[in-house]
Amino acid sequence: MAYSCAFRGRHAAVMAVLLCACPVLAQPGPEEGVRMLEERLTPALLSPMRVIDPPQLYLAQRETQPFLEERRALMDAVVAAGDRQPDLARALTDLAEFFFAHAMAPEGLSVLGQVGGEDVPPAHDLRAAAFELALGLIDPRERPLTDRARALLTPAHSDWADQPLFLTLSHLRAAECAEAGPLLTDAVMRLARFPKPVQERVLPGFLECAIETEQWRLARDVAAAFDSYPALKDSPAYHFLLGRVAEMGNEPLAAFDSYVLAQDGKDLWAHRARRALVDLSLREEAITTEQAVVLLSQEAELWRGDRYAGETLDDLASLQAIAGDKVSAIESYGRMIQRQAGTPLADAAQQKARVLIEELYKQGANDEIMLGRFMSWHERIAPYFRFTVSFAHAAESFADRFLRAGATVAAAREYATIRDYLTAAQDLGIAEAEPGQIDRLTVKEAEALLEGGQFDTLGALLAQPPSLDDPELARRFRLISARYLDETGRRAELLDEVNGPLPSQILRLRAQAQFEREDWPAALEAYGRLRASLDGELPLPDAIRYLLAAHRSGDSAKTAELAQDFPSLTELPGWAEIAKSLAIAAPELLPLREETARARIRNAQDMLDSLPESGKLN
Repeated sequence: MAYSCAFRGRHAAVMAVLLCACPVLAQPGPEEGVRMLEERLTPALLSPMRVIDPPQLYLAQRETQPFLEERRALMDAVVAAGDRQPDLARALTDLAEFFFAHAMAPEGLSVLGQVGGEDVPPAHDLRAAAFELALGLIDPRERPLTDRARALLTPAHSDWADQPLFLTLSHLRAAECAEAGPLLTDAVMRLARFPKPVQERVLPGFLECAIETEQWRLARDVAAAFDSYPALKDSPAYHFLLGRVAEMGNEPLAAFDSYVLAQDGKDLWAHRARRALVDLSLREEAITTEQAVVLLSQEAELWRGDRYAGETLDDLASLQAIAGDKVSAIESYGRMIQRQAGTPLADAAQQKARVLIEELYKQGANDEIMLGRFMSWHERIAPYFRFTVSFAHAAESFADRFLRAGATVAAAREYATIRDYLTAAQDLGIAEAEPGQIDRLTVKEAEALLEGGQFDTLGALLAQPPSLDDPELARRFRLISARYLDETGRRAELLDEVNGPLPSQILRLRAQAQFEREDWPAALEAYGRLRASLDGELPLPDAIRYLLAAHRSGDSAKTAELAQDFPSLTELPGWAEIAKSLAIAAPELLPLREETARARIRNAQDMLDSLPESGKLN
């Protein structure tokens, strides 16, 4: 066999130490001695080290004492140990064993949390780990096992006599009855050594697994053992499990009677009995889907905090969806996501809710739902899903629908709310908004505020303009800014330099601002740019102002040109009358005579002033 250089060096060093300590072995000669020791020690050095198992728990019956007296004595021992090891580790583990004997898992785990560190001998650490595993598996809080406790369930400790019992409990805790089934007989036999409070805690789970795996003889023996425990005899657990046997034997009436006897309790088994009654009644068509929804809705509030509660909400949502009540189903999934956060049940609920939300909001966006009802449903759903990107898309379609309907206040508020939640979700690391999504919502909010005349709120938004990478969003935002200045009487600010190409709406507003400032050359240039952006077409009010600006700037040639161009500028009603007024007493050849031009301009100004709400023609 070939060995690595590192191994040969380490091996030779060990040999040298042994030879120095035992001169007799060296008598045959150094080389021969090394060879002889190598033959003897190599198998031991190459064999894997055996893992040390924890001690077997409860090999002998534990002596019982009055609870308070025993606890006081054990706590006095902890105090007396001080910081000395291993005395402290032993005293704490003895106290944890006491709590385990009384099935007081939280208290025992709290004590064992203090046992650890490099100065704790391995034997004490293993014993503490064994009780940490035992307590963790009966802990009603179902918290994750510690690393050292979970390690005792690995194949490395398969020779530990207590492992089959704890493996069984671990499988049952994870709802893995099929995996626990083959170990169940050994687990029941080992359980007989443990204190009665522990047996009382775990026997119902053993009986249920025996029933589910159809180990009927074992199930009969475990059920018979219930009579020895006052808390189990005639308990909700006992009657619920009898009901399960009856159901499996196709005896629905007997099952119903057993579940009725179990339903009045306050523990998990009573909850499961009430759930079983609903399921059985549905299968036997003894109740309607609507009645089942009412019963499960009540049960979802009665029982919370574990996977059974999550399953109740899941079944409730399914029934609500079957009954056609998508909104209530989405709400149930939302409650499930909140109460079962971080579990596979919550992840599945998120996906199911997403499908229903997309269907519902698509109907709303297509005007298939009345606005009032759509808003009411949205307010019920939104609190559960605000921090998700998929819901942000749905809510945006909701706001779009209200904006189309003229409900600008509701639309603007919703755009802002979506943006705020998405921003918060990004900051908290919960979700990542899609590229441009927040910018789009900002622009839409601004448009809704402008349309609704909410200028104070819009002004605050425009005071901190976003950095928009999308050219189209940037164009829309510039237009909003320009219209805001126009609507609030701040047209002079429209003349400030703006980067990037300007849309015709902004060019028009800037031209109007120059016109109102009576800066006629600037107005003439601005209207020229507007005309060019519109490919030579101008609405009636713009064309008249263009002509007036040309005249008042003293550009007779431009005035004459525009007068001649009037008939071809636009087909809007009114142009014929203006063209006629401009043609009065005019020579056929340009340039126009001064008095005739002035008369036409006066007529044009009168026509501009007489146009009804001419500003709306912009």
